[in-house]
Amino acid sequence: MKHTMSRHTFYSLTVTFTILSILGQLSTSIYSPFFFDLAAIYDSYVGIIEKSVAVFLIAFSVSQLVSGVACDYLNKQKFLLYGVFVFIAGTLMVALATEENTFLVGRVIQGLGGGVGVSVSRGLSRQIFSEKQLNVSLSFINIAFAIAPAIAPLVGTLIGESFGVSSIFYFVLVMGVFALLLLLSVSTTLKQYMPTTSENVFSDTLALIKSTMMKIVSVGMASGLLYGIVFSFITISPSMIMQQFGLTKTVFSIYSLLATLSFVMGSIINIRLASVSPLFKFKYSSLFIAVLSVLFWLLISPFAIKGLVGILTYSYVTFFFIGIAMPCSVTIMLGYSDKSAGFLAALTGFFHLTGAAIGAYAVTLITLEPIISFCLSSCGLSVASILICTTLKRN
Repeated sequence: MKHTMSRHTFYSLTVTFTILSILGQLSTSIYSPFFFDLAAIYDSYVGIIEKSVAVFLIAFSVSQLVSGVACDYLNKQKFLLYGVFVFIAGTLMVALATEENTFLVGRVIQGLGGGVGVSVSRGLSRQIFSEKQLNVSLSFINIAFAIAPAIAPLVGTLIGESFGVSSIFYFVLVMGVFALLLLLSVSTTLKQYMPTTSENVFSDTLALIKSTMMKIVSVGMASGLLYGIVFSFITISPSMIMQQFGLTKTVFSIYSLLATLSFVMGSIINIRLASVSPLFKFKYSSLFIAVLSVLFWLLISPFAIKGLVGILTYSYVTFFFIGIAMPCSVTIMLGYSDKSAGFLAALTGFFHLTGAAIGAYAVTLITLEPIISFCLSSCGLSVASILICTTLKRN
């Protein structure tokens, strides 16, 4: 039974969970306009800085999986506190880094700490909020998830060009400390509403694994590969758009914002299509993305469609359909069990972020011009996703 919660308490907790959830995304997107600047600072090359996105995502996804499963058996409030401390430590290392290896290690530590905030705050939300409150809270978090990586490059550009590149990471450090203070401010409230550790979680999870694991893995892999397209774009876009077309960091940040708004529009259309089966929307969105990716790949070489308008149009339309597909995949995943929701939520985050890491790495491993690299990586990811989708059937 959930205790009656005041409006003020609900929104205080929701704001805290939202800030904890977006720290990882903020720390990644905010320095994307400065990849080349960082490469120069560390006397390195831009490929190493691009790989910092992938190493962060690997750590972030592993952290989400481990913390999501473990939080069902441990004190969630303390777990969140430790996660924020780890994130702050990693951010401080990144801010003080004087060479590329320290920078990359700091990004890994950031990922390990940031992943805790996503999974554990989601698990807490399910335990302390009513169904109506949970829907409202998750809606706020989803909006923040979409907006944060869109606004972050603009904020990073403003801070970096005004105060220097390192100031960007000190801003992220301030956000981490702010999240810590918010968590401490609601600690008494959390103790009041937190239920005792659930019983029979382990046996319920084992039963779920035996009966449904192949379906879970299929949905997770298919959706994760689509998410990989998003991070292929994030990783290569500074080279593909800003450098190749000689754009300023501000203009580049605006184009990145429009990409995220395309994703948001897709999510809004998904809500409007509430009466349509999530599996149907997921499969056909994936199919459209695959067809679009193959067509764009076929048109690039013979027709030299490498202009800015063509690249952005392809990216924005792809993001729109990914915006439809991703919420559907979460609905499908969480629908497999209401008793092991924490485990399923952790797996959802793990598959999505593993796919993101695959996309970020794939686009850097293809040593062709940036547009071709993005086209090939997005085509491969989308085709692999739709092939997995063909194995999915209605329950």
